[in-house]
Amino acid sequence: MLTDVIVARLLPAGSGITIAVDDTLFKRSGKKVFGATWPHDGAAKGLKPIGFGNCWVVAGIVVELPFLSRPMCLPVLAQCRVA
Repeated sequence: MLTDVIVARLLPAGSGITIAVDDTLFKRSGKKVFGATWPHDGAAKGLKPIGFGNCWVVAGIVVELPFLSRPMCLPVLAQCRVA
């Protein structure tokens, strides 16, 4: 439903839809953290690009708003990826 509102109100009629997808590691610690694993962390510094935590996958629609100088991504879906 949120996707329908964004497309109907914020995108010009007949224009294409640009969807951006991001997976981000949310570092966590502890024994009782649900879904925590040791995934690859592309933003990690050092020799070992691996971190412990939850990996969130977020999808959004890219829109251009008249009061901003650059495009903005409005998230419409988020899910914790469990290995």
